[in-house]
Amino acid sequence: MKDTKYIFIVGSSRSGTTMMSRVLNENKSIFSFQELHFFSQFYSNRKSNRLDYRLSLEMLLVLFNRQENGVFTNNTNKKFNTIASSLISEKFDYSYFEIFRIFIDYIIKENGKNIACLQTPNNLFYIKDILKEYPNSTVINMVRDNRDVLLSQKHKWKRKFLGAQGIPLFESFRSMFNYHPITTSLVWNSSLSVTERFINNQRFKVIRFEDFISLPIENCKDICSFLSVDFYDKMLLVPNIGSSTKKDENNLLIDSTKIYKWKNGGLNKAELFLAQYLSRYFMQKYQYEKMNFIFPPISLLFYFITFPIKSFFAFCFNLGRISSVIDIIKPNKKE
Repeated sequence: MKDTKYIFIVGSSRSGTTMMSRVLNENKSIFSFQELHFFSQFYSNRKSNRLDYRLSLEMLLVLFNRQENGVFTNNTNKKFNTIASSLISEKFDYSYFEIFRIFIDYIIKENGKNIACLQTPNNLFYIKDILKEYPNSTVINMVRDNRDVLLSQKHKWKRKFLGAQGIPLFESFRSMFNYHPITTSLVWNSSLSVTERFINNQRFKVIRFEDFISLPIENCKDICSFLSVDFYDKMLLVPNIGSSTKKDENNLLIDSTKIYKWKNGGLNKAELFLAQYLSRYFMQKYQYEKMNFIFPPISLLFYFITFPIKSFFAFCFNLGRISSVIDIIKPNKKE
């Protein structure tokens, strides 16, 4: 399907990418996919740029299983073997981008849509290649106050116990060890550094989470105009699920209480101080007002001591994702 358009929703994790995906999924022309993590978990670990038939089939099977069962599904269940094998030929090798395109176009066709909405936050770190390989693609980059990102990341490990039963126990532990105010702030900075490189690209649009929540109708219309699709009122009636601090709900609304949740508690002064100090440049650039401190909190010492310990355990729990972690934390060079 050469006419298929791709929308990539990216940003720092916990910045509203899932919400935006659900909003766009209510458009008659758009189909929103599960988080696939194809580029961060497969493309980033590539040994070669080409895939033979066996590896191409394996990649397709993983994608089909993830679309049906979620990102934590890594098996290659033979249920989709007939479909996957019919999409490729044993005579050819394929690039990672070709395999991804073949899968996306098949799902879009099956659902009677012509626009694919691909919501995986860390696709941001592969946007240069994505924009090059998919000329018919656009990008929506979600940006959220780093203190709210910090708060959400801090409690992300609880998701399994707040209604998201599909999350493996290992993932809960991984989220718990991944959280540290220094690490989370540096990752937030890294994502905004990448954003800066594409800020003037006509196919790239930055949306502040807070702006969208405050004026959802106006901002949704603006996004639809950017994407060249029609706006429908029902696009803003999306389920309020996916919270890291409360049980999943099925209320259909844009939840205004998600703005500046950090002000209601959940982060201590040391966490707030570190977030603001480490991210001061981008906080000012994106107009996030800082909380004033007369003196640095004495509890900062605790986070300096625990940082190498947490980093060690985070490394152990992310051994299978080392390539994507490096892509996120490595220095970002100007194009």
